[in-house]
Amino acid sequence: MTNERRKAELKAKIEAAATAVFLRKGYAETKIIDIANEAQISPSTIYLYFDGKKQLFASLNIPEVAQLRPEYDRRREEITRVALTLFGERGFEGTTMDDIAEEMGFSKAALYQYCASKEDLFFQVLQLYTHATPPTASMVGADSGDWRQLVRNIAATYMEIAHDPHRNAFLGSVMRDSNKFPEFGTVYYEKSFCTARRNMVTSLTPFQQKGEIRQDLNLNAAVTAFFGALTSHTLLYSVVKGVPCDVPEADFVSAEVDIFIRGIEARPKEP
Repeated sequence: MTNERRKAELKAKIEAAATAVFLRKGYAETKIIDIANEAQISPSTIYLYFDGKKQLFASLNIPEVAQLRPEYDRRREEITRVALTLFGERGFEGTTMDDIAEEMGFSKAALYQYCASKEDLFFQVLQLYTHATPPTASMVGADSGDWRQLVRNIAATYMEIAHDPHRNAFLGSVMRDSNKFPEFGTVYYEKSFCTARRNMVTSLTPFQQKGEIRQDLNLNAAVTAFFGALTSHTLLYSVVKGVPCDVPEADFVSAEVDIFIRGIEARPKEP
């Protein structure tokens, strides 16, 4: 094998290793030593072919990886989940950045690499919390043609939020802290309740247009009342403390769904 061929093969090996590491870790978190370890060569060997990480990355034609930060995103999600629990237990004012950093096992300075302030972190947690919003119409079978089953599916997914004690505790914190920080309640309302309502109205509108749902009905108002009832069950039995659940959730949801369906379904035309 000629010397030129060996060099070409080694360069190709470096590029293959670099591609694998960049795709796995993203540009920002990849180091030359990571690529060297992947290729099972010394870091100095890489510098025989490339001036550094920037030139090596540019040679690979994978620009979309430049914004990929899987480790950073994983750690940030871990931080928001820890903060979800602490904010839920202690409230916004009762939780400090020191508390969160200690729970994570690193310094407060390191914590500020992931958020600008405690308020910023609270809003990050609020975004995480609202991920429990019911899925879009396509995810609950809106294309099945059975709008009654669609209502049942949406109610079931909406009530799943009541089964996570950390999220319920955080909801209690939002309610309590919104007295002093009304923007907390505003964001929760817009990102959670309003999103759920909009998804349901959007999915039911085609059935109203086809005449299967009363056309004289204000669908937005009806869905608001429907979600209001479901939310009240969560607040009363999962967020408020000391209230015995004397109405089983399954029975409550079933009754509420039946009442809602009967109230919005189109009446048979008089013969």
